[in-house]
Amino acid sequence: MQGRAAGRGGELSAPQLEVFYNGDCSICGPEIEAYKRLAARHNIETLIFTPIAAGLLPKGYARDTLLARLHVRVQGEKMLVGVEAFIALWRQLPYFIWLARALDWVPMRPMAGLVYDRLLAPFLYQRFLRRRV
Repeated sequence: MQGRAAGRGGELSAPQLEVFYNGDCSICGPEIEAYKRLAARHNIETLIFTPIAAGLLPKGYARDTLLARLHVRVQGEKMLVGVEAFIALWRQLPYFIWLARALDWVPMRPMAGLVYDRLLAPFLYQRFLRRRV
């Protein structure tokens, strides 16, 4: 997991993250909106939130792939998916740093990834697809 790098004057700076999210999902949309408000309230300029519905897809990614799991692009290059994406996002948000650290703990990460990839993400995606019809 990419950590924070030292910036000018020894201060810590976070990498820029572009969060691709399903704003039409009744669970994911409100969750990301809460993150957006928190980022705005704390003047966090390193987070960019891109709704998938807007059609602004990163090159090489299908819309359905992005809708099925949270995707976060680090500084326009590396794409993180699922639990790694949440950890990167939460590391930059006040009140969520502790959760990022807990999930990034070696014993927790595989278990969290398994729960997200096998249970939560498929359930939410199927729920979203049923509501679209």
